[in-house]
Amino acid sequence: MRLLGKALALAGAGLVVAWPAVAIEDRADVDPSDALRVNQTVAWKATVSRYRDTAQGWATDVNLRGNTERYTFWLGDYKAPDGFQQLRAGLESGMPLGAWGKLVGSLQMASGGFTGGSITWDGRAESGPGWAPMVGIGRTNVRPYVNLNFDPNDSVLLGLTHTRPTGAVVMAFQIRDDRLGTGQRVTHLVWRGPVAGRRLTLDAFARSGAAERGEPVFRGHGLTGTLDLGPGFIRLGWDGHANYSAAHVLRLSLGTRL
Repeated sequence: MRLLGKALALAGAGLVVAWPAVAIEDRADVDPSDALRVNQTVAWKATVSRYRDTAQGWATDVNLRGNTERYTFWLGDYKAPDGFQQLRAGLESGMPLGAWGKLVGSLQMASGGFTGGSITWDGRAESGPGWAPMVGIGRTNVRPYVNLNFDPNDSVLLGLTHTRPTGAVVMAFQIRDDRLGTGQRVTHLVWRGPVAGRRLTLDAFARSGAAERGEPVFRGHGLTGTLDLGPGFIRLGWDGHANYSAAHVLRLSLGTRL
């Protein structure tokens, strides 16, 4: 507990330091923040997503994300086919550690009383390509929350990244429950880089675990691809046994930078 308290204090310091944030609702920096254009103070990104759950039908999420040179922040509105709706908001920023990379902290809130946060040490230095470690922890107050990244929130993250001279990035990491006894774990292999002048991101993953302690264990695989098309982008994904259930989810997102 004393070590966790020190880590939370460091995350709080990171949220105050003026430094570019890493990503949105994304502890492993799979979808990085956008660089600011000339005379631009906030880089905005709007995304509309549809989720086809094989058990329940179609859900919709609308997300508005912005990042400045200091922070990344977002607002989202999720509507399920059964009428459930949840609003959420978040803030993220990081503290530079020089040759040791950076420490990134995030805070999230959602309607229904949910609060959560995460701390991630990203060991990538800004000086050039190479291998780097990645370690993180996430905690919530265990209130109901629509988890649209489909990874466990109360968990630890361990991984490696490799930045190539071309600018492409390869990431291998695992996020696993270390608090609630569900055995949930998701292993990701991500490639992000330029293809024919466009940025392509591929995220292949495998998961296992139970929705709650003592419930049946599910194992599934999935793949998500995101292609940038100028200011816009399209994301298509298949998520097997999403959120450790019998249901599979087809994900389609369309977005644009404003």
